[in-house]
Amino acid sequence: MATCIGGCSDVSLPWGSETGNTTADPAVAIKVPSEKTVPSVKAADQRTVVDSVTRTAGRSEPARRIGQLLENVMPTLEQARQLVDQHADLPDDSSIPFRTDKRSNSAAINELLDQAIETLAVSEVSDYRLRIRQANEAIAGSQELIADYRRQRISAAWAKDQTQLERVNPFELSKEAIDERIAAERKEIESQRQRVSQLEQRFQTELEKIGVHVDDGGVEALLSSVSGDDIVTMAVVFDNIKQLTTQLQRLTDQSGEALDTSKRYYGMYVVMVHVMDRIQKTFIRDIEQKHIPKLNEFADKADQNIQQARTLISVDGGDVEVLEANIESNQLTRQTAQLYVEYLKQNAKLIARENKRARKNLATAMNTYDTVKLSSDVAALMNSGRRDFETLMRLRVPSLREFGNKAIRREFERMTLELRGDT
Repeated sequence: MATCIGGCSDVSLPWGSETGNTTADPAVAIKVPSEKTVPSVKAADQRTVVDSVTRTAGRSEPARRIGQLLENVMPTLEQARQLVDQHADLPDDSSIPFRTDKRSNSAAINELLDQAIETLAVSEVSDYRLRIRQANEAIAGSQELIADYRRQRISAAWAKDQTQLERVNPFELSKEAIDERIAAERKEIESQRQRVSQLEQRFQTELEKIGVHVDDGGVEALLSSVSGDDIVTMAVVFDNIKQLTTQLQRLTDQSGEALDTSKRYYGMYVVMVHVMDRIQKTFIRDIEQKHIPKLNEFADKADQNIQQARTLISVDGGDVEVLEANIESNQLTRQTAQLYVEYLKQNAKLIARENKRARKNLATAMNTYDTVKLSSDVAALMNSGRRDFETLMRLRVPSLREFGNKAIRREFERMTLELRGDT
């Protein structure tokens, strides 16, 4: 959750901001704050914040959800904020073992950002996506059972021809019994397909609510491509950040001239902008460094198989009919892999364009945080940032029109399963 690929801004951040994960070498200590090293948000203070959110937003279910979400993510945001605070004063590199420097601090911040992403990736959209996948898995399971039953049916006897022992053996099914089971599985497939259709409509509706506008083709792309999951996760995280920013803005307003409190809330907002930047860069990195290389491997292997089959045909070294069928199959693999690569590049370009805008917001937020403006100023800036978030996730997800051919679509789905398996 699909280019100036890999980061499109020259703005320097206070810690490693290269495309993808900024992780330390194994020899570098990664020190994530603990209760002993960095004070976490006090439980009473955190509870007060969450209660204030609920009172401000009302007692509706969405308000309770946002209140609970803020309660869950606040400790992580506060720990990351404190690491951001100390970053500028750290040495670039330390020769003293286990001493924090900018490298290890960057790695610790990124680890916390990943924790925040995991916490923020919860919504009804994610739930519908999971239920759709489970229904499709149930369909695949029924199809496998039908294939097994058809194989069993070949050697099975009709009920009238079964021996007494075969009739009482639960593993010796008659042709009639097998036919009944096949019919039951077909009925289950139809039921699950109807369920998928209903869930996809709800999924599309929930996406619209969080600012991702997709037609039926876009829904299919999000559900069946390897980049779709990450785009949905990104949209969910961004929407939750937008909601939490609204609450932090209100809390900042309520803090009046309490500068320390105002700075702390604004620092959490800054960390959430960093979360946006990181999830976008991770998305682009995965496409560039994981998915596209793997698809290129599929295409290269297909080319090798085609060349080998043609060589065998030329020297009369095998069954020509089988070898020609193999060539056709590998040509399909190569074509699908090339189409898939182009599709993923479209997604990466889309998100890279969004990331360029997000980094401008991040540069502004960091500069404001460094200058420690009064609470009234930062509350207004949070409000402006929230409006920016609304424009950031107005994505038009590329469709899968190029994969309209049934054979190509099946190959596409097979590749998606392999790519997901390597994730």
